[in-house]
Amino acid sequence: MKKLILFVIFLNITSVLKGEVSVRVCLADGNTPLELADPNIPFVYRDIMVGTRLTIIVSSDANGYWDGDLAISGEDLEYGMISAIDFNETTYDWAGSHLPAAGDMARVWDWVEPGFLGFYLTVDPDAGAAPGDWFIIDYTATNIGTCNVALYDHAVSWEDPIYFLTFSHVPTRDFNNDAKVDFADFAVFASYWQLTDCSDTGWCSGTDLNMDGNVDWNDLLLFTEYWLESTQ
Repeated sequence: MKKLILFVIFLNITSVLKGEVSVRVCLADGNTPLELADPNIPFVYRDIMVGTRLTIIVSSDANGYWDGDLAISGEDLEYGMISAIDFNETTYDWAGSHLPAAGDMARVWDWVEPGFLGFYLTVDPDAGAAPGDWFIIDYTATNIGTCNVALYDHAVSWEDPIYFLTFSHVPTRDFNNDAKVDFADFAVFASYWQLTDCSDTGWCSGTDLNMDGNVDWNDLLLFTEYWLESTQ
């Protein structure tokens, strides 16, 4: 069984490396890449805070016809969500999520079923599709835990994704919800310093980051790991 799993993973990675369609994950600015947790392991990204928004960009180095999905399903829906941009009432698709290189007939449609949230993506080379960035989909970390976003290539399979993008979410350090971790958040943290019994007060408004019941040096160390990081 282990050999079979490794062989399947090898096939999936090989299809990405050779292939025409690839995915990169960036911060909310759409330009800054999100680092991998381990540079030797593809598609598994470093921890991000709950509330962090990312951009998933689907690109191609060719201009052939392509259709596929980005989707979250099952228990992963408890931890993260994907969303598209600027719904077009005329074409009934998310026009803001297909980029110029995808051509005039590119479409991004909702694909929602019980236990499944996805977007169907399609391009047509006869309608001006060209190599480059084709689609952009937003991702938001909604709860502490791990979420897997599946990429499907329908030329390979409608049932099985070619790989998953894996995101791990940790408690937010943005205690005042202004989309950045700075001195205002440190002031909130300091107001709970050395308090105990935090489990009875919502983990001291989230400042008990390791959830051991106390706000102490261990939590301060965790807080500083995301100093000056933005979530949006």
